Amino acid sequence: MDTGSLPELETTVGNEVQTLAKYSVPLVITFLLQYSLNVASVFSVGRIGSSELAAVSLAGMTANITGYCLFQGTSTSLDTLCAQSFGRRDYRSVGLHFMRCTIFLLLIDVPVTLIWTLASRPILTFIVDDVRLVNLAVSYLRVLSIGLPAFILFETLKRFLQAQNIFHASTYVILVAAPFNAFLNYYLVWGAPKLGFIGAPIAIVSTNYLMAILLLLYTVFVDGYRCWCGFSTDLLRHWSKMVYLSVNGCVGVISEWLAFEVATLSAARFGTVSLASQSVIATICVLLYQVPFAVSIAASTRVANYIGAASTKSSITASNGSIIVSLIIGVMNALILTFFKDNIIVLFTDDVQVIELSEKIIPLAAIYQISDCVAAVTGGVLRGQGRQKMAALCTLVSYYLISLPIGFWLAFWMGMELFGLWAGLCIAIIIISLLQLASVLQSDWEHIIHESMDDALEESHCSNEIRSVISTGIDHIASI
Repeated sequence: MDTGSLPELETTVGNEVQTLAKYSVPLVITFLLQYSLNVASVFSVGRIGSSELAAVSLAGMTANITGYCLFQGTSTSLDTLCAQSFGRRDYRSVGLHFMRCTIFLLLIDVPVTLIWTLASRPILTFIVDDVRLVNLAVSYLRVLSIGLPAFILFETLKRFLQAQNIFHASTYVILVAAPFNAFLNYYLVWGAPKLGFIGAPIAIVSTNYLMAILLLLYTVFVDGYRCWCGFSTDLLRHWSKMVYLSVNGCVGVISEWLAFEVATLSAARFGTVSLASQSVIATICVLLYQVPFAVSIAASTRVANYIGAASTKSSITASNGSIIVSLIIGVMNALILTFFKDNIIVLFTDDVQVIELSEKIIPLAAIYQISDCVAAVTGGVLRGQGRQKMAALCTLVSYYLISLPIGFWLAFWMGMELFGLWAGLCIAIIIISLLQLASVLQSDWEHIIHESMDDALEESHCSNEIRSVISTGIDHIASI
């Protein structure tokens, strides 16, 4: 694949829809298999006992909120910076942004590791009072922290390649890593070493390093290396834009993830059946979400490439195409849940009470899907524009000022319990999707492109040719 070839500046909505579909397929496979890495641990540990299974869930929740959401949120800066730089053919900047973000994340990893290894016990003790459960979760987190540098490198490398329209590399890697992880989980937990519970996080750590190494080898020896920038003092300059985008990206990711954790903890107040039903519905929604999430990554890259190329018309066309795709996927997901709910739910549980309660919640989950798809993809467009702050504000306001208070009122005061919580979540995602959709449709594209060019000119390493192109683009926009 020729990563240097830029997308055509003249495009159509139909062409963008086809391109998004082509780019999204490998991403869906990647995200589903990456999600399976933690699922494999749940399956292997779940056979040991209920305490071990609960410990994995508790450790996973803690890891998501105190670590992974920070890494994911910070990495969203690359969706803007790397992709826009690639769009303007400034290949060295692509590499610089990748390296800066990786260094930044490794710095963030230091306090995260300290929290997981030294401070996780008092945090978990505050949440639950089961000493054995806390001990298991703490040991899980301590082992898991060893794999964080590899997780960081894989995530930044993945976005580094995606910015160059190389979407299949991570798929190749995960196709090797997923079965390796499943085998290692079984072998370490139940095989000859007989490590038991602690074998599960060891398997995840080993898989993280395998994925990072394989993706690095792919980049060096196969594709994506043209944007490598080398090591220089430039890596230590021009961090302000990256940090700004990273902070807003983190706020958006943490707000959404924490809202669902709050909903899960609240569901536990209504008993085992409600908690089990919440787990079933949430898992179904997470699996379905992988499709619009993949489209959002492709849309973010596509829009950012066009912005970097200073093509206003194509940026708008790509944005409109992504919105159409999000609506199609949202309706399809809703129809799947509506017409196949009985078949889907029994895949996760055979408990009659859990099935009956889940069937009552499914209609809300179906409504949720349509707005969730629109929110995911418009969020991708906003990342491509460099407007993570807008997405973060929409999420914060919708969840914490509107939907969670309404959800708690319906669940606890009106006696609607889990149905009330999901009604609140539906209200949140509907508001988020509408706000983000309005923000995208009313975008000042000329200003966004002008701002992107100004940021590029701040990079002192830009070649004279690129500076000339950027200056010409700025003059052209100013004359509009």
